[in-house]
Amino acid sequence: MHIGVPEMRAENGQITWSVAVDGLPDAPERLWFTLPEAHGGLLTERADPAVIGLIGPAMHAGESVTVAGSVTDELAHSMTHGYQHILEAVIPGLQRVPLEIAYPVPATNPAPGVGTGFSGGIDSFTVLAEHYFSPVAHDLRLTHLTLFNVGAMQPGERGRRHFHRVHSRLAPAAERLGLPYVAVDSNLDDFYRFADFLQTHGPRNLAAASLLQGGLGQFYFASSVPFEAVAVQRSNSTAYSDPISMPLLTTRQFRPVFHGSQYTRVEKTAIVALIPESHESLHVCTTLTADGRNCSRCNKCLRTELTLDITGQLDVYHRAFDLDVYRAARRAYLDEVAWSRDVYAAEIRALAHRTGFPLPSAGAGFLRYGLGRAGRKAGTLRRRSAGSRLRG
Repeated sequence: MHIGVPEMRAENGQITWSVAVDGLPDAPERLWFTLPEAHGGLLTERADPAVIGLIGPAMHAGESVTVAGSVTDELAHSMTHGYQHILEAVIPGLQRVPLEIAYPVPATNPAPGVGTGFSGGIDSFTVLAEHYFSPVAHDLRLTHLTLFNVGAMQPGERGRRHFHRVHSRLAPAAERLGLPYVAVDSNLDDFYRFADFLQTHGPRNLAAASLLQGGLGQFYFASSVPFEAVAVQRSNSTAYSDPISMPLLTTRQFRPVFHGSQYTRVEKTAIVALIPESHESLHVCTTLTADGRNCSRCNKCLRTELTLDITGQLDVYHRAFDLDVYRAARRAYLDEVAWSRDVYAAEIRALAHRTGFPLPSAGAGFLRYGLGRAGRKAGTLRRRSAGSRLRG
């Protein structure tokens, strides 16, 4: 696979950074990232984002990589001295490949900006809590919020529309916070047809963040797993290995930092509840309702709502959630939490125990929720079986 020299083109208020890509089967001929021209000063002229973003597809295809553009020498070294080893261990079907850089260049001094992704969720609000709302060293204080379209939003144009809807919904919150909100669109997802977003989100998001190293010398990634779960092993998500792999790609010019692994989800939710902006802007589910609120009934919504309910902070989130929907589903969800082996359910049970919040007993919860659900499934199977016999 050959990666060309980065090019930049401004048109209709947008600026596009792109490189030619040759020799990768069933892939686009160019990798591109687009953002508003007003944020063009954040872009790097180096090919670092392409190397980070395309190393996974090259490893899947078993294609050696040559790069015509300049690449930070520290990054090039780390790519073949540790980073590929971790990707190979975590993602099935990958194998290490040679990397040849035509113009390795030394890192320059880092830009003063500090960025983080902002999806409006618990993890991203936790980064804001400790690097914007709390006293922190000047060099660690957030200066920019970002939103990347690198595959999380669904594929193709449907995902692009969803990406713009999410950005439009959260842009007022960023404006109230007084931080620029940089929306970066991309076709990077088109190079990852061999794996879904969850399994490869680490290198995807890191590629987009490194694109902005012309203005952001440090970037905080919100961690979704606690320290005790961090590991390099086969997994359906790079979230467990990213805290180990991403720091390998630190250069003097660009430093990716993980934050949040020191907290449980329950602890993060309690921290976020102290931020008034979250009372309106918190978004924890993957659905956007017509009025922009959370769906309030999916598992992510319910576990957040119940945590807030236990800590007595639920009512202040009436603009973010439909609390009537939550209360209608509350009893069944309490039954599920009482017996579920899910790690988040265990955290909620521990919180309820500490605060004296009543939960159903595990046995009663299973009888009401578990057997009830099993009965519904059995009924469905009986109906399907009967239908099959009739068709036979």
